[in-house]
Amino acid sequence: MNTSDVFDLAPAPLETIPFEYLCKRQFLRPDIYEGISQNFPVCASSTGPTGFSFYWGDPEYDQLLREHPAWNAFFDAAHSQAFIEACIQQFRPAFVAHKCCIDLDKAVYVPYRESREDKERRHILEIRHQPHELFVRLDVHQGYTGYSRAVHLDHRRRLLSMLVYFCDQGDMDGGELVLHGTRLRVLRPEMARVRPEPNLMAAFACSPVSYHSVPVIKSQVSPRNFVQIQISSSVDAWPS
Repeated sequence: MNTSDVFDLAPAPLETIPFEYLCKRQFLRPDIYEGISQNFPVCASSTGPTGFSFYWGDPEYDQLLREHPAWNAFFDAAHSQAFIEACIQQFRPAFVAHKCCIDLDKAVYVPYRESREDKERRHILEIRHQPHELFVRLDVHQGYTGYSRAVHLDHRRRLLSMLVYFCDQGDMDGGELVLHGTRLRVLRPEMARVRPEPNLMAAFACSPVSYHSVPVIKSQVSPRNFVQIQISSSVDAWPS
């Protein structure tokens, strides 16, 4: 199955305030979305931002890929040269404006699996690839009551972060994606807010100004289910 058969990767205008980002409804083909949503796992307690996650290499994650065709199609579509090229083209203005250090004209996908331990590290312990050899993380997350993220930037080796939601803001109080500015007198003021909804994609280049947060989930009817996809180099992709 081609990447374009799974995702809607057609170019779209970028929002620019407070930084370059994009939201797109009906991002996954409906049958793929339904197949994933109906088989979204209950994640055990683990490391990671939400405290409940499955990463590529975990036995439960590999079982998802083996047993559910929609999950496997999702995984294969994201781990591809076509996906990387479409994302680079979509966010090229941000890569140029914020002086991405990677030669994106040479960008090529490599099937590298970053370990759970290396994900937590500021730098990958053992560098195996050139800066332009890019890999993909597709992480399964669940957020429960009490989950939040303080204002932060993603690792500087990340080029792009993408969230695909399998939940609805109407089922929870809190848990939005909040985007913050950097140029006003107030320290990193809130300037945009993305409300999760089924099959909504939100993506941004992980530039040095892409500050974001998640306000605490105060109550919920169902978990904040989402998948985070990140395109990454093995070294820093942005200037200090």
